[in-house]
Formats: sequence, C-alpha cells, structure tokens
Amino acid sequence: MSSTKWRLVWRGLRAGSLAACCLCVAGAVLLPCTCAAGQAPAKEPVTVKEEELARVRRVPSDTFQWRLPGPQQKPEQKAAPKTVKTDPDAAPDMTAGDVLMRAAGDLLRLVPNEGSKLDDDIQALTRYVKVLGKEILMLRKGVEIEQLQTQSVLRGEKIVVVRNLKNGQTELLEATGKVELVTPERKGLGEHLVYLTEFSEDGQQVLRDEYTLEGDRAGGKKATLWQGGDVIEAMEFFSDRRRDTFRVRGGPVAVVTMPATDKPPAGKPEAQPGILPGFGTMTSGKIKLRADGEMFYEGPGGHVRITRNVVIQQDAAGGGAAMIMSADEALLTLLLPPPGQPQEQASVFTGSLKTLECKGRVEIKTPTQTVLCDRGVLDMQRRAFLMEMKNPKDDVKVYTRESAAGGKVMLSPRSLKVFLDTNELQAGGPQRMEAFSGPVPTNRTPPATK
Repeated sequence: MSSTKWRLVWRGLRAGSLAACCLCVAGAVLLPCTCAAGQAPAKEPVTVKEEELARVRRVPSDTFQWRLPGPQQKPEQKAAPKTVKTDPDAAPDMTAGDVLMRAAGDLLRLVPNEGSKLDDDIQALTRYVKVLGKEILMLRKGVEIEQLQTQSVLRGEKIVVVRNLKNGQTELLEATGKVELVTPERKGLGEHLVYLTEFSEDGQQVLRDEYTLEGDRAGGKKATLWQGGDVIEAMEFFSDRRRDTFRVRGGPVAVVTMPATDKPPAGKPEAQPGILPGFGTMTSGKIKLRADGEMFYEGPGGHVRITRNVVIQQDAAGGGAAMIMSADEALLTLLLPPPGQPQEQASVFTGSLKTLECKGRVEIKTPTQTVLCDRGVLDMQRRAFLMEMKNPKDDVKVYTRESAAGGKVMLSPRSLKVFLDTNELQAGGPQRMEAFSGPVPTNRTPPATK
C-alpha cells in the first residue's frame, strides 16, 4: 500500500470496544478507580473533538522540579451507549463498536498458517503470543485508532493487533514509537506499549491480563501517566490486572493526591507547637514521591512499597516544603473503602492512609527541625508517629537550629513517640539536651556531583 494517508472505519459486532482496552490499560497502571454509574446513554456516537484530544506536553523530571506536566483540565466525559462496555475491568476487544483508524503508511492484515513465511515484524510477535491461525492487523506511520462512542484514542508509529479467530478476543495490542493514550479520565505517553490477554477456550475466564508501558530507554526519556490531577513518571510501568498488582520501575517520580483521613473527634485538645508541627497534615492533599528503585502496589492488601532512596514531600499551603521525609524504603498501607463504593475524587491511591512506615536512615525535615532515626511509623488509627533506633543504645536525635551558627539537639534513648492531636512526647528513656554548631547533620548519602 502506498504512503498516502488513509483512514479506515471498522464497525465491530462483538461486545466490548477499544475504549474498554484503553480504560483497562490506563486504569490498570494507575490503580483501580470506580467510575460513576447511572449515566444516561448517548443516542448516537459522538465524534471526538480535536481540542478534547490535544496532545499532552511532556515535561521531563530529571531535575525533580515537582511540576505537574500537561494540562490540568480534563475534557468533559460523554455518556457511552449501552452497547459499548465501559467497565474498566472489562477485557479488551478491538473488533467492537465503531472504530476509526488513520495512518499515513501501510495497512497489513494477515492470518498465518503452517506454511506461511513470516517476516521479521510478524516473527517478533511470537515472543508474546502464538500467531498461527490468528488474525494480525498491522498499521504503520502516524497511526491513530479512535473509539467513537467512548472517545478513547491510541496513537503510535506502529500498532499491531492480534485477535483469536475462535473466540474473537484480542490477545495482543502493541504500539511502538511516540505512543499516546487518551481517554476522558486518563492520559499516557511512552515509547512502547504491550497489552497481553489470554482466555479459556470458551472465552469466559481470563487466564492472563498484563500490561507494560515503557519510555525511551535509548534516549533516557521516561513514560508518563496521568489520572485526574495525579501524575507518575518512570522508565517502565507493569501491571498484572488478574492479580491486581502494579509495578513502576526506573526512577519513579510522582505527584499524587492522598484521600483525606477521618478528622479527630470533636473535643480533642488542639496540638501545641513543638516537635514536627503540623505533621498530621501529611496524610492528605498533594504528596510528592520519588525513588531510585521501584514502586509496587498490591491491590488486595492495599500496600504500596517504595524502595531505594525514597523521598516523600508535603508542600506548605503558602509554598515551599512543609515536610520532607527520606529513607531507604517506605511502605504505605491503605484503608480500603467497602467493595463497590466509588472514590470521591480520581486519584492514584484507592482508600485513605492507614499507616506509613519508613526504614533505614530515616531523615525528617521541617522548616524548623530535623529528625534522624532508623525507623519511623505513622499510625493514623492511633494518631501517633513513632521513631525508633535499631541499636537500643542509640538516640533519636531532634535538631533545632536557633541561629546561623548552630542550635540545640534533643536526644531520646531508643525511641520517641509524638501524639498528633496534642503534640505530646513519649521518649524511650531520660531525654537530654545538647548544643551543636555548624550545619545540621544528615544520615543520608549526599547526591553525586559531576
């Protein structure tokens, strides 16, 4: 086929849609999000407006500026007809609904058999799925696939779809080169996308449901995913939807919204100024995360584990950082909502924060104080924050700078607990106060300088 730009309208007969696939992909990566129910179905499919599918400008996070890239306003969500699956947990089906395909290159449709000679592009697909007897659709150069009913778009320089002819299910969706995923709820950018599914012979049971989005490794550019006002950048995103797990590798950087926790009961005394003032506010609002290792989410247990040089930052209302916590490893445990209950806002995390545990060379900084310990546990159920040392002979150290020349350090043997509602302290032994001069010490390894 010539390189003349062409378009193809594909009207599928099976239930499901490209939108289901796109919503599966984006929802899988950005953790479960329950959509609002009861929307009135549209009478006719509505073509997506260009302004609603504007390309998202990517801002690299190499300098860790904590900026939210891309537009912050999401397009108005249109109600979908009843004939199209909108459940983000639905299995993808590229053959359903009205699908508009555009490309400036070639279109290839192939059904390989035992005697077929496979070229390099088709042969490369065998590392993902068996291609014999399957329908293969390959589009090249400036490809855009648009699902009209739910206004979902997938773009790439090459997009491949492998469909099982026996049960009609899509088993592989691969997009390569300048990949863009746009839905009314979520957006994604990357260099390589692979979505794999496997079903039982009757097509009713999902045996495999995995998703991978990668950035440009050769160019050092990360992939980016947005949900609502939240954004995550990393070199690789991997989700196993069947097991409800999500792994982000390659220097993840994120700005996420923590759902607000329950307020303390009325009549509680107000916290008095002291050590770590306002620490309890770190459990709601925008939280900034980064790590050199990975972020791993386990849906059934509501756990998020972040590894290697973890930094968690809460910004102050008037600007600047209210709290910066650094550690070797962090574990967030979420208090999950009852099944079927939707979240009040679209965010990466489902459920409010139950506990936050930081391990290994923990450093906590506020505008006035610095705390050094080996382990810190924030317990929102008990409204308390516990700091401990591995060696019972060591002290939890709280530095307070009083002038440019130095200040005082409070030493608490073994442990120190802060009650968030009153700011009262409970030490593991007799406390003492000493003076220090010069800069405030740190237990973190300084960043390498060129």
